[in-house]
Amino acid sequence: MDFRALRSFVVLANQLHFGRAANLLHLSQPALSKQIRKLEDEIGAPLFYRNTGGTSLSAAGATLARDAGDLLARCDEAFLRAQRAGRGEIGTLDIGFGIATYELVPRVIARYRSRYPEIHVSLRDMASAEQVAALRDGRLDVGFIRLPAPDDLAVQPAATERLILALPATAGDIQTMADLHGLPLVLQSRQRTRYVFDQVMAVCAAFHVTPYIAQEVTEFPTALALVASGVGFSLVPRSSRRDDLPVIYREIDHPAADWSVGAVWHPERGERVVANFLACLGEELAAKAPPPHQP
Repeated sequence: MDFRALRSFVVLANQLHFGRAANLLHLSQPALSKQIRKLEDEIGAPLFYRNTGGTSLSAAGATLARDAGDLLARCDEAFLRAQRAGRGEIGTLDIGFGIATYELVPRVIARYRSRYPEIHVSLRDMASAEQVAALRDGRLDVGFIRLPAPDDLAVQPAATERLILALPATAGDIQTMADLHGLPLVLQSRQRTRYVFDQVMAVCAAFHVTPYIAQEVTEFPTALALVASGVGFSLVPRSSRRDDLPVIYREIDHPAADWSVGAVWHPERGERVVANFLACLGEELAAKAPPPHQP
């Protein structure tokens, strides 16, 4: 059905006068008559009767007039909702993140929600590899992953992170990675995240340390709990540090301990909701950036 013709019909049904209706619609009377005839052809019955007494609605016309207003209102609402969705004002946003952005992402979301309260935001704690797969098949809109990112994803650098050494409180005499040769290691499972596993091994190799793996875990809080109980040492992201446990932390002075995290998204999807979120991310990063150095 031609909704423009339907709108013309509603105006004519209210006016019951072709001349007045045509003026209100900014149409010529022949153009209005053509639209009405098209509707009548689709319905298969006359909508109006024109006689010396004026214009009146037929039975089909009266029925259509009762329903057309609601139909057009729903059409207008659907059109406006589509416009709002296109502007990123309503809809959903699925975000993946990991421990390196536990502090950043909630701040960005708070900023985003204050601006777009009708967007439903879903957060998922996922390893970088899981996020990449979810971005590619459309289950995520934005992810925060360890860089570098795959070439098919767009990137906005967001944070830096580094591994630190976590030791039992009784191991205060251990000062550097070089003192750990042969000691038990509590390690994030490679099945959980191969990036952390491989990076821990790279840091150990950089200091010529060959630890034996005492236990593998799936979460960093579990690793720290085991360290606190004396099972062994661990290398964990600085952001996972917990000062309420009997654990000693040491910085690792080596570039192998460092990595960068970026916001990533699929560039071919190009939804406005993603662009709006990235704008909020940029604002949050700018707000937290250190002031420029003054000579």
